[in-house]
Formats: sequence, structure tokens, C-alpha cells
Amino acid sequence: MRVLIVGAGLVGTVYGAHLAAAGSTVSVLSHGPRTDEVAAGGLSARDVLSRVRTDAQTAVVPDASGEYDIVLVAVRREQLTSACGGLVGLAGKPAIVFFGNNPTGRAAITGDMPGDVYLGFPGVGGVMASGTADYVRIRQQPTALPKTSDPRVAGLESALSGRGFAVQRVTDMDGWLAYHAAFVACIAAALYRCGTDPVRLAADRTTLTLMCQAITEAFAALRTSGTAGLARNLAVLHSPLLRSVAVRYWARAMRSPMGELCFAAHCRHADAEMRALGRDVSGQSCSPLPRQP
Repeated sequence: MRVLIVGAGLVGTVYGAHLAAAGSTVSVLSHGPRTDEVAAGGLSARDVLSRVRTDAQTAVVPDASGEYDIVLVAVRREQLTSACGGLVGLAGKPAIVFFGNNPTGRAAITGDMPGDVYLGFPGVGGVMASGTADYVRIRQQPTALPKTSDPRVAGLESALSGRGFAVQRVTDMDGWLAYHAAFVACIAAALYRCGTDPVRLAADRTTLTLMCQAITEAFAALRTSGTAGLARNLAVLHSPLLRSVAVRYWARAMRSPMGELCFAAHCRHADAEMRALGRDVSGQSCSPLPRQP
């Protein structure tokens, strides 16, 4: 497959490196200092748990005028509009897959995309360190791709599965993303109250309980509005009767590498995105979430 990566941060680096290792021809759209690093040294991703490193030499292209089978857009929410604008020159009709926090789903994809637009979500978390993506695969949240018969999406799934990534096909990605945004916003709010320190949050039973209550209530509000797509594991864990189980689960998770790599690091790096998600979930233009001293 011919793949264009738009956004060579953690997610773009991990998936770009593995797709190249799977035999795809991977290019990265130029967008500043980070892609200067990619042009010089390629894409490098390291699985924190297995210590396995994946390196790939890829071309950095100045614009999106080439022909591709898959365009993987892995940018933060506030960068979506700019990223969409940079794709208007695409040749042909590629499958354009957007990976990221996006509670409004397809409605957030602006402009006339010269291809078939799909929504998805990565199944990894981590941090960039000296040009390398240090990441973990999230067992409870496999890479999400839409349920479609498009052979290009099937090829993407096959390539990722061949590299050891679990992949789930989701019928309603718009709804799935709305529930995921609510879930992440509540966790981010709790982390901000604890100075984005996951170990501190793990020890703060009051804040953990409020976080779990907020997730349950957010899910209930989405269900009441008719939104479908809630992942079954989250629906079960955050049912009202299992509140104490959820609190214990998240205390353990926040003490593990997942707490830092999947949640806290992103809260620090993407502060504007996380706070915007919080405003979406609360339905208000609120001031920044309070931080405890």
C-alpha cells in the first residue's frame, strides 16, 4: 500500500513505522521541525514493555499531491481544520482515515475531501523522547477502524494485525468517538486536579470516585440523547453498581505504566485539546479545570 502520514507525533510515528515495516510505502507530510527529524533519521518507535524497536526510513513530501491508497491523519483536535486544508490537493480518491479525539465525528472534517473519509482511533499511548515514540499498546482498547467493505481499510487492518496490533471494527464510529471523548475528558479532569500526577490520583480515592461517577453520568446522558456506540467493556465497568470496582481498577491503572503513558503524558502535551473536550462534555464554555495545589 501507498500510505501518507499526516502528523508525525506519537501516533503517526508508531503507525507509520509499523506500516513501513509491514511492507507499505510510507511518506510523511512535511510540517516543520518534527518532519525535519523524520527526513534525517526516519521513523522510530519503541514498545516500552517488550523493548522491541521498529525503525523505518520514509520520504518526507512537501505537499499532499501524490497518489496514495491510505492517508492516515493523526493530529490533535485543534489541528484538524488545518490538516483538512492541506489535503485538498490529493490525487485520486484515497481512503482518508482520521485518528484522534473527535467528539463531533464526521461533522468535524471540514472541506471537500478528495477521497473516502473514515474515522478511527489509535490503540496506543506514549511519549516522544528524542525523536523516538516510546509507546504501549492498550489491550483494553484495540485500534478502532470503521466497519466497511472498503478493501483499502481491510488492507490497513491486515497490515496492522500482521505487526501484532489488535484491531476492532466499529459499526458506529461517530458514537464511539463521542463516548470516548466523554471518558477521556473525565479522566483528564481528575488528573488536572492532581497536577497530572497519575500516582497521586491513584492515592486520591475521593477524586477517583468523582471521576468514575462523572464517567457514568456522561455515558447515561449520551444514551439518553440516542447516541449509540459505547464500548461494552466501558459500559460494564462504569455501570452504577460497579462503582467501587471501577475506582479500584483505575487506582491500579494509574499506578501502572498506563497511567503515565496513556493518560497523564497526553494531558500535559495536549492541554488545549483536553480542556476543549471537557467543555464539550460539560456543554459549557467553562474556565480551565481547577488544579489542586
